[in-house]
Amino acid sequence: MKNKVLLSIAAALPVLASCDIPLPEQYALASSSSLPEGIAYDEWTYSFFATAINGGEITRISGLGQEQVFHASDDPMVSFSGAHVDGERRLLWVCQVDVKTDPVPNSKVVAFDIDEAALVRSIDLGEPSFCNDLTTDEDGAVYATDSALPNIYRIGEDDELEVFATSPQFAPGGAIGLNGLDIAPGGEDLLVVKTMPPALYRVSLADPTDIAEVTFSGDPFAVPGDPRFPGPDGLEFLGDELYVIYDGGVQQLTFSGDDHTQAEVRTTTSVPTGLTSATVAEGRLYLIDSEVYRVLYMFQPPELPFKILHLDASLFAAM
Repeated sequence: MKNKVLLSIAAALPVLASCDIPLPEQYALASSSSLPEGIAYDEWTYSFFATAINGGEITRISGLGQEQVFHASDDPMVSFSGAHVDGERRLLWVCQVDVKTDPVPNSKVVAFDIDEAALVRSIDLGEPSFCNDLTTDEDGAVYATDSALPNIYRIGEDDELEVFATSPQFAPGGAIGLNGLDIAPGGEDLLVVKTMPPALYRVSLADPTDIAEVTFSGDPFAVPGDPRFPGPDGLEFLGDELYVIYDGGVQQLTFSGDDHTQAEVRTTTSVPTGLTSATVAEGRLYLIDSEVYRVLYMFQPPELPFKILHLDASLFAAM
């Protein structure tokens, strides 16, 4: 019955676009304990999806702000992290981690039919593994990062799992290795960030052994010594610019050349603390404010409510 109600809500959501009403600047989330981490947006139903590190839930937030449980695991110890919508195939892809086996858990890549709110695919990455973030290419293949091992996985249409790219450069230098990833415009390169120590890599999709660490000009990448930049987390392309998300700041990367190995960095700290990841919604960038770093690593209470908020691109203008 719950899923039927959700589908009725989703069916009504296109009214938002037909009335040409812009998405709000921010959304307050209902939970006070879930620690939302991943975010994705579905253009067909004008809705956000927020994953949760605690509590085993994925929520759906309409463009008008109504929030409902999209999926609730039978096991509250299941943790959901990165999320990505494949709109063409009507799939919500999510990283699922079994936190009962900390400090090195096992994980899965799972997919939900967006319109039926049903789990339809599940691919076990084995133990140990820590699926952190994922994305899809134009053919529907899934690419997922492993924060525990120096691997990027690829999952084909028949759920065939392979280590797509691996390198000693990807090895974690602390608790978290590889983190956010996204495919660059043009579909030829995959950009992936490492949290500890901070680094950004370009991986050729045609030749995954062709791995290059991105070099920078402009502002320093990851701003060494600034507590608002404990390590890069999520990343998302909006047009040709790549946005890298930190707990208390965002960096805009503009690439020179066509191989995505050199970028000019612009930085803003005019954002709340607690950020983890981003998604593109109706041509604008939206961030999720989840307080993960403060709660899990600094052992502080969260500043509520958790939020989804628009990032104003003018923060990077004329810097």
